[in-house]
Amino acid sequence: MAAISSSFDVSSFKDIWRSDLLTSQVVESKDLFHGNTLLNEVLILGGTAMAIVDLKTKLYTCIYGDVDKVFGWSQQHLLDGGVAFLLERIPPGDIQAIEDMHGRIIQHIKDLSDAESKQYRAILDYRIIRPDGSLGRIIQDTLCLKRDDQGNILFLLALASDISHLKRDGRQHLRLSNGKEDLIYEVDNETGTVRQLEVLSSRELEIARLMGKKMTSEEIAGKLFLSPHTVNTHRHNMLKKLDMVDTLELINFLSVYRFI
Repeated sequence: MAAISSSFDVSSFKDIWRSDLLTSQVVESKDLFHGNTLLNEVLILGGTAMAIVDLKTKLYTCIYGDVDKVFGWSQQHLLDGGVAFLLERIPPGDIQAIEDMHGRIIQHIKDLSDAESKQYRAILDYRIIRPDGSLGRIIQDTLCLKRDDQGNILFLLALASDISHLKRDGRQHLRLSNGKEDLIYEVDNETGTVRQLEVLSSRELEIARLMGKKMTSEEIAGKLFLSPHTVNTHRHNMLKKLDMVDTLELINFLSVYRFI
């Protein structure tokens, strides 16, 4: 288990993402989604916000969806202030975890082949201070839109939702995936430590999906031709692997991190 000790600011964000080495292509990124009113309507219906991040300038080249509901701040605030505006509204206790997570993200994608990078995703959560001083928790699903010849990300596509009612405070998580393999990290905000969690097996995820459909252990056992004892053993192992207090927290976690 490693300890996180450094503070986070915009300059360190630039260092992590090697912004000084990137060549921006803002017009290209804007053209990807410009004028797509149907996309905006779909995002609003789902209570989701979407943005393209230019990692050279640390600005959002476009933002769609229900931004006010997700972040508490207007679309214009984020467009004008960029990544710096968002970072300034993350509580100090979460900032160190954000730095560690972004370091892991950049290293992970640099090690991927071009084919794997197309399946890449990074999902992380963090808290944000809203205009009224209250705290909300955001889940952000990040995809790579474009890399340069050295493997550095030029543009990110970020999808964000409010999960304030689904996740307890004190811990942040990061899921890294290349489409075939997953890595899961947990940060303890009180101690500043980060550890890698054990990934669930395919059988455990199969059972978790049925648990998410409100099926009992007996019903799951019948469907999968297992004994109820075996199902309950898998349930216990999943709670232990991911350090969850109960089944509800487990299912919420697996849902917001797109495992089920």
